[in-house]
Amino acid sequence: MTVLSVDSLTFGYSADHMIFNEASVRIHQSDRLGLWAMNGTGKTTFLKIITGLLKPDSGRIVFNGKERQSEKSFHDLRLNLGFVLQHSEDQLFFPEVIEDVAFGPLNQGFSRQEALKKAEEILEQLHLQHLKHAISSELSGGQKKMVALASVLAMDPKMLLLDEPTAGLDVQTRLCVINLLKELSVPWILVSHDPALLSETCNRFITIDQYQFHEMTAPQVHQHEHAHFFGTLEHHHD
Repeated sequence: MTVLSVDSLTFGYSADHMIFNEASVRIHQSDRLGLWAMNGTGKTTFLKIITGLLKPDSGRIVFNGKERQSEKSFHDLRLNLGFVLQHSEDQLFFPEVIEDVAFGPLNQGFSRQEALKKAEEILEQLHLQHLKHAISSELSGGQKKMVALASVLAMDPKMLLLDEPTAGLDVQTRLCVINLLKELSVPWILVSHDPALLSETCNRFITIDQYQFHEMTAPQVHQHEHAHFFGTLEHHHD
């Protein structure tokens, strides 16, 4: 079953800054799609086009069986497709964590009581209930990332867009995010420069090159020789 279809996508910021040219990709229900590409090739731009935050020059976007063109149709898409931004502070704007997490369900039409109940349930599920009344702006980077994920998951999305979900996280919080993703059953597009993260969480891989999407094989763990201080001590590289 195809959840998201992007066909013949063309987009450029200017005549001299083309990003996509007749690019196409389809995401199926079973896909946990990892998107790896060089800086400036359009990874975040692609996620913004999918959600209607940027308007393509041409192309067709179909989500959940419906073509999306008008702002109204993209509003419906955003209520059913969770977008976790690279910079979590851009996603949290209420004083308290519980209000941030309840915001999505409120937009979906749930009553305030129902939205708060859903928020509390997802915070408990993610072991974040101790942050319920914390001030969002005062959280650590890792805590903000987890709360941003909670605010999206509280909406029971049909698909996820994840933009560098582990960037800047410490080892323990990174592991929490990875374990959380492994438990989810929804399809996603996960943008990351971290091949190890993509290998651990995704089952399909694409890149962007020459304004087009291209399938890739899974990143492989391999051995190589290199030099660094303390290399004689037992260690590993994430």
